[in-house]
Amino acid sequence: MKASWIIIGVLLMFSCQAAGSGSSGEKDTFSKYMFDQVHIEGKTNVNSFHLEYREDEFCRVPGDLNAENANLEIDIPAAQVEADSQAMLKDFLELINAAEYPNISIEIARNEVRFQHAEEEMKMIELSLNGIKKQFECTTYTQACFGDQWCLNGQLKIRLTDFDIEPPHKFLGLVKVKDEIFINFRILFS
Repeated sequence: MKASWIIIGVLLMFSCQAAGSGSSGEKDTFSKYMFDQVHIEGKTNVNSFHLEYREDEFCRVPGDLNAENANLEIDIPAAQVEADSQAMLKDFLELINAAEYPNISIEIARNEVRFQHAEEEMKMIELSLNGIKKQFECTTYTQACFGDQWCLNGQLKIRLTDFDIEPPHKFLGLVKVKDEIFINFRILFS
């Protein structure tokens, strides 16, 4: 009985992937997007920390996004980022100077957004943090997901010092935040 449930689950998984992929395995246009999830991960010399941001509504893609030079910009309100503890969130908001720069922005050039089943790709992503905008190579992959939607998944590695942020020290220097931070994200397109 248990084996039959496993087989049914595998068949459903494959049929859902096939239904979302279309006949050519590509989707050329989309009209809305949602920043489904963002995980910010870092480490100290003592432990690690995790922050998260999620949207729950789709946004309309700007009408000019299909233009060749167009960009897709996504703003993350820093005040809506969640953390395991309020103290960690307070430290994060102070660290990125959220009082003066309340949004974290990610910008992706239109020609970098392609919807087809592919291996991992490197894409250029612009990240704005602490009032500084920098370009980074980002490891991404796209896939059909959730019926007729496509997911753009990515992982970006940054250094706090790239944004003129000195990794802080706490408790008289006993706890030190490491310079390297990882940002994992998934954007849904429909």
